[in-house]
Amino acid sequence: MLGAAAAVFLVFGPADFGGVSVGPWRTNIHVGSPDAPDIVRAVVARRGLLALNRSETIYFSADADSEGRPLEQACDYRILFTDRPDARWWSLTLYAEDDFLPVGGPGAYSISADAIGAEETGFVVSVSERPAIGHWMSPENAGAFNLTLRLYNPGEAIVEDPATAVLPVVERLACGGGA
Repeated sequence: MLGAAAAVFLVFGPADFGGVSVGPWRTNIHVGSPDAPDIVRAVVARRGLLALNRSETIYFSADADSEGRPLEQACDYRILFTDRPDARWWSLTLYAEDDFLPVGGPGAYSISADAIGAEETGFVVSVSERPAIGHWMSPENAGAFNLTLRLYNPGEAIVEDPATAVLPVVERLACGGGA
């Protein structure tokens, strides 16, 4: 009974088993690896990641802000990139609590390297139900959401040790009209 409960938790629960953390961001070095343990393969299959090999893509996820508070639809956030991610191309996507894109709403759920001007080295992405000037993503209809930052063809240092990645700060600004 205990073994079955543990398996359900690991497959349907958090995907950071054997993972690396950088601030609020987590990755699992086994995702996309042919040598991944069975439990990691089960989590990847359950979540439908279609994961590429780590040398091709590293997936970082955050379900909390940089202070450890869960990401919530009713709150406004600022995601501060001090520099462009060290990758040939990257994307940041907001997923609803069911691990799918939020249904309905404005459809502003992703930002990628293509949206950032060549002159922008550091930049901010706003996450709010209210449209914002600049780079903006909407958590409308997302509930307790999470963010996934994909680094395609990441820098060699990140492939060797994902903990060396310089990742954005996720700052909660206000919730439901308050802080």
